Amino acid sequence: MFSKIKLKTVKIIRKIQRRQALNKLRQDPKLWKEISEYMQKTQSTGVSWSDFWELYSAIRTQKPKHILECGPGASTMVMAYALMENEKEGFPGRITAMEEMQEYLDMSIELLPDFLKKYVEYHLSPRVDDTYEIYRGVRYRDVPQADYDFIFVDGPHHRSLLDDAFCFDFDFIHILRNSKVPISGLVDYRLSSSYVLQTLLGTEKIEFNMLKELAYIKPVVASDLKKMTLEKNTKDMLSSSSLFGNTKIELYK
Repeated sequence: MFSKIKLKTVKIIRKIQRRQALNKLRQDPKLWKEISEYMQKTQSTGVSWSDFWELYSAIRTQKPKHILECGPGASTMVMAYALMENEKEGFPGRITAMEEMQEYLDMSIELLPDFLKKYVEYHLSPRVDDTYEIYRGVRYRDVPQADYDFIFVDGPHHRSLLDDAFCFDFDFIHILRNSKVPISGLVDYRLSSSYVLQTLLGTEKIEFNMLKELAYIKPVVASDLKKMTLEKNTKDMLSSSSLFGNTKIELYK
């Protein structure tokens, strides 16, 4: 009974938040017009209006110089519009948008308004498997090298090409482990990706909001990535645990 009430409450709050996001987006008539026209052309029904507001707000607030978008679409247009507004204030930026399917890439390029195209560079790339520690994920193979300081994760498809195993989206880890600048960002409702990022970076850096169905990535650097400490934990377990009882194994500290 309690779980049903809780689920109903979550649905109500989500509706309220989406209505609030719609109202905030409508405050900029030109932005609202572009979003509405874009959505009419795609006839998409699975969009979360709160995602658009969160992305727009994050870009306007953080003013990133180089955004990596994993999975373009209407979100590309919203972020490009935010970059246009940033540029007016003296903070230029651009988007590298990655896609693995030609038809979706073509549609994204076609639907992006002409006045925003200078802010976006599109790239077609297959996905490949990659690993970090004990985790296996998939990422875009041909991401251009750049000092990305903001990443939006909404792709690629999170199935391994090797054996169709369910994975997570690896692009953030791939960029972060080679990055020289702090990176922040958002992860769309991809639980496996958010789970791995929380494990490797900590919940203080990766905040998952169940109501908004987004993970918020606070600025992180390569040294924030946790390393496995099995050898140290083995010594800790021998000194503090019962040899004949249930022992909790902690891979990361």
